Amino acid sequence: MSQIATYKNAATRRATGAAGEWEAMACKKRVLLSLLLIVLVVAAVRLPLLNLPFERDEGEYAYIAWRLGHHELPYRDWVDQKPPAIFWTYQLALKLPLDPVCAVHLMGLLWSAATAGALFLLAVRFLKPFWALTAAILFGLLSADPSLEGTAANTELFMLLPLTLSLLAFFPAVTDRPRGLHFMILAGVLTGVAVAFKQVAAVNWLLLVALCPVFGAREQRLRRTGQFAIWSAAGAALVWGLITAGFFLRHALADFLYNVWFHNLDYIQAVPWAVRLALCRETLASLAPSQALVWIFAAGGLAALFITRRRKGLLFLVGWMAASLAGVSASGYFFPHYFQQWLPALAVAEAVGAEALDDDRWWKHVSARSRRILLVGLLVLLPIRVSLPFLVSYSPAEAVRKIYPGNQFAEMREVGRRMAQITRPDDRVFIFGSEPEVLFYAQRVSATRYIILFPLYGPYRDALDQQKAAAQEITDHRPAAGFYLPNQLFFVPGAEQYFTRWSQSYFRDHFQADTFLTLDATGQARLVYGAGNQAPAVPAGQRIAGILWRQNP
Repeated sequence: MSQIATYKNAATRRATGAAGEWEAMACKKRVLLSLLLIVLVVAAVRLPLLNLPFERDEGEYAYIAWRLGHHELPYRDWVDQKPPAIFWTYQLALKLPLDPVCAVHLMGLLWSAATAGALFLLAVRFLKPFWALTAAILFGLLSADPSLEGTAANTELFMLLPLTLSLLAFFPAVTDRPRGLHFMILAGVLTGVAVAFKQVAAVNWLLLVALCPVFGAREQRLRRTGQFAIWSAAGAALVWGLITAGFFLRHALADFLYNVWFHNLDYIQAVPWAVRLALCRETLASLAPSQALVWIFAAGGLAALFITRRRKGLLFLVGWMAASLAGVSASGYFFPHYFQQWLPALAVAEAVGAEALDDDRWWKHVSARSRRILLVGLLVLLPIRVSLPFLVSYSPAEAVRKIYPGNQFAEMREVGRRMAQITRPDDRVFIFGSEPEVLFYAQRVSATRYIILFPLYGPYRDALDQQKAAAQEITDHRPAAGFYLPNQLFFVPGAEQYFTRWSQSYFRDHFQADTFLTLDATGQARLVYGAGNQAPAVPAGQRIAGILWRQNP
């Protein structure tokens, strides 16, 4: 009898094991299908927008990425405030066999899809798979939201992938004792990579350390937190040690430290608190048409976690959102694309709220499928309504004008083409403004290291010295053409104006007008060309906003 029982037990174990294997395979299949659906959604909302003209930040990154191929360096050769990972990413995108603008935006698409997939894998720790998938899809929609300037391949878009992956690495780091050390280092490395895209990602490390006592085992909690802090900091230090060593070996360490760190300390203190609050209210008002319902569901999600006493989930989401908002508000400008940083946490919080409503107690005589369709429909309705005209109706030029009112990004490619026509490939050019995309379109080298002039303007202690140095660079390089399109941020109260006066005089003394950028009463821009050596004639009802200058014959 014992032998028969042994055979029966063995058969039962084989049957159970086979069932477990089938269940595991089905689970993997569902995960893969979910990830595929996420990729398809991100592709659907980003592919139609690949050929949108560059905005100024994109032009800045593209120009420096182009010059990296000529053995030049950011900070030493070209002034910029962003960490270097964005330039390397753009350099990789520019190697793709596509139009450069499409190539950069395709890289953004791939990055955004990867972030949404990572967010799904993170969200299943707190949500049922259906609502985790909803969170990831909503993130994919919101991250491409035109009102959020999500169509641009900006630093926030690239920063979010390593940040989300660092959160994924955090949980095994504090719960998996055999492999915890490796995940601690990995979480730090990923945080360091995120900081290499944008400095404010450093707040993420403080969040992870603060969450260690919440999710770690009760025994030796303080010791485990200390270990995580040390080893994750070592991982981040490894990344930044390699970056710093690279600039040191190329004799650019002082420029790197000043532009990426020291100048930014002045930058984040430049905006008064009253102005910060006004800018924040203005941006939130512009985001409300696509995000208002998401905010309501997210608040409901936090309330549901509190009511049901899911302390860990509540602390995680509140901490994540607080850390994200700290990054959003650091500079005080509250540009719409800064709010990309809090989208992952916001998407998970709203999915928690939707899951709490997905309860039989709240829905009498309504099937589970019907109520889920209704809830998901409510969440995606506003983002889709805002984005739909950009996907199916607007031309690239119309879309970029709608996204960035008051800016002439749609006309800058033509300005760059004209600049290339009136100069030689080895000529240098000077742009008084904040439009480095013209340099990239024209494939012409700037006569000054300041390819974007914001670092010269503002309540900075060294502004006058930096402006005089920029003027001397231009004088030494004798540019063959120039473009004058000042930005209103150059004229904030307290900003030094030496460089403005010098530039206006330099243009008058050395150049003649070749092309006018004019605006009509509605703000519609057009380019007006001169004939031969004759200056352009300004059409009736137009005013000059910018001037493309060429050398006097």
